[in-house]
Amino acid sequence: MADTKNLYQKLIEIRKEIDSFTKDTEGYNYSYVSGSQVLSKIQHKMNELGVLLYPKMKEVNHSTFDYQAWNKTRKQMEDRTDFVISGQMTYVWQNADEPTEILEIPFMLFGQQDDISKAYGSALTYSERYFLLKFFNAPTDDADPDARNTTGKVNANRTASDKQLNFVTTLVKRKHDEREKQVELFNNMIATLNVSKDMTSWTSQDASKAIKYLQGEE
Repeated sequence: MADTKNLYQKLIEIRKEIDSFTKDTEGYNYSYVSGSQVLSKIQHKMNELGVLLYPKMKEVNHSTFDYQAWNKTRKQMEDRTDFVISGQMTYVWQNADEPTEILEIPFMLFGQQDDISKAYGSALTYSERYFLLKFFNAPTDDADPDARNTTGKVNANRTASDKQLNFVTTLVKRKHDEREKQVELFNNMIATLNVSKDMTSWTSQDASKAIKYLQGEE
């Protein structure tokens, strides 16, 4: 027997299934709520009520981003290329009992990886997780499910992440095209900031200071 609730009433019932989420996945030095945890909370209720969710892709663009990254093993900068995916999409909620009853929500997707198919997959996975969390006003164990340190406070004892070191080397490269000028800038920076020439020994605070210095904030 078909459920007599309309689509909006069914979505409210699905939202009632959500109590809270915990950060169960780690990556890039921060923890976040995994997509599988989000879906496991609501999928059984979606099946019970006959509610479908599917993406409709609109304009999707791809480009490449060339940069230099610090190789900790070789202790030198290396040229790398990432693929960047960006575009517009729509998430569609549909009532299986009344297929003409549809709710469309415009959304965006972004992804960056060293392989174009992985970049596209990351964009879809990340956008779905965020869409569900925000659509259902889902509480998490922190204000932001992918919370990073946005207070300006840095743990001085934490080792600088690859992402921080890569950003430093990218900023150095942007300042000067010539290798000699890059080396000169780097040497002036480490002398001014009183940090080690070996970037692999930097703390997160060291990297943060270097980024501010190269961006002209210090």
